[in-house]
Amino acid sequence: MKVWRIAIAVVACLGPALQYWLMTHDQTLATGAIKTVRYFSYFTNLSNLLAAAALVAPLIASGDTSLGRFAAWAERAGPRVAIATYLTITALVYHLILASEWSPKGLDLVADTILHTVTPLAYLIDLAARGGEGEARWIAAAKALPFPALFAAWTELHGALSGWYPYPFMNAAKHGYPAVMLNILAMSAAFAGVALILTALSRVRARLALVRPAPISA
Repeated sequence: MKVWRIAIAVVACLGPALQYWLMTHDQTLATGAIKTVRYFSYFTNLSNLLAAAALVAPLIASGDTSLGRFAAWAERAGPRVAIATYLTITALVYHLILASEWSPKGLDLVADTILHTVTPLAYLIDLAARGGEGEARWIAAAKALPFPALFAAWTELHGALSGWYPYPFMNAAKHGYPAVMLNILAMSAAFAGVALILTALSRVRARLALVRPAPISA
């Protein structure tokens, strides 16, 4: 299991790192700054960075330090459900809506596959295999929603100021705010639905793990 955890942590780090390099390696200082802001304006990158941090921290943290407290948080069932929710939505939106809009090649394809397929799938497998500390409460599904809500607010604010939007369905300049708000509400419902499903599965797994076979009588 330790080898598995190290392997998926390395892969989870590789995807965001490679994507950042692809976006900035040939830029000037000024355009690199703009690309950096745009890099952190993609939910894909944010969800993968969070997953990478949550997978790496428990492997290297020790003691009552800030990193140790983050590692303990990242191993709890509720936060693990939230991260799995973000990665699941990342994968679903990409493969169902965005993948047909471009054809990455070379290193772009490598980064694209890691970010949208490999890391989400690996994290879900890890969640199924290891679960999390404690039992995920139903409130965990609600606690997973503020992060994407803040992302939506940032996207619309940054887009209004810069004219750039990371995702076409959030482009208020092209589609108008009423249509975009409907898209955001639909995405919110998707986040809530996935979070509830993963919370339910996490609770079932936790309870099954408590079941021990009865001793065999002679």
